[in-house]
Amino acid sequence: MTALLALLLALAGPALAQRGGCGLGLGLQAMASADQLLAAEVTGLAAGREQAGAAVTTLAEAEARLQGCGCRRVADQVAEAGGIAEAARAAAEVPALRRSLERARHALGLARERAGRDGCA
Repeated sequence: MTALLALLLALAGPALAQRGGCGLGLGLQAMASADQLLAAEVTGLAAGREQAGAAVTTLAEAEARLQGCGCRRVADQVAEAGGIAEAARAAAEVPALRRSLERARHALGLARERAGRDGCA
C-alpha cells in the first residue's frame, strides 16, 4: 500500500505543477513538429535556412506553451534548441547547417526525455 501511495504522489507531483487549460498538448505537439523539421533532409543552403527558421518559430511556440503551463525546465531546454536552430540560419555552408540542425534536434530530444521522465517540470 505504501508503494502505491508513493507512486501516486510521484505521478501527481508534475501534474500539480501543470495549470489546467494551458495547452500542454499543443506544446508537446509543437515539439514533435519541430523535431520533424529538424530531422528533414537539407537540400540546399537557402532551403535549409528556411527550414531552420520554421523550426525556430515552432520551437518558440512550444516554449511559450510550456512556460504557460509552468513547465519551466522543459521550456528552457526547448528554448536552447531554438537558439541552436536560430544559429543554423546564419550558416555559410550546408554541412555546417546540417550539424547545427542535428545539435538542435539533440537538444530537443533532451527536452522530450525530461518531459517524459519528470513530467511538466
